[in-house]
Amino acid sequence: MSRNQNDKKRGAVISAVVIISILAVFVGFILFPLISEMGGVFFAVILLMLYIAGILAVIFGVIAALKERLKEIESGEEEEAKKY
Repeated sequence: MSRNQNDKKRGAVISAVVIISILAVFVGFILFPLISEMGGVFFAVILLMLYIAGILAVIFGVIAALKERLKEIESGEEEEAKKY
């Protein structure tokens, strides 16, 4: 594997980890008050759970995109496309 491929993989992994970390902290800030104040308004709890589900969907999307990007880098698709 070339150094260029390693650099591309490292960059893809780092960017995915940063986005997932930011979203995980955001979910934590939503969940912590929710868990400590479970006697809150039922509608607000449902709305926040839907919001958290959306954030988790983004996290899984980032992971799927990272897997696909690593597969592209590994197979050399990007290098083949440069020839044309």
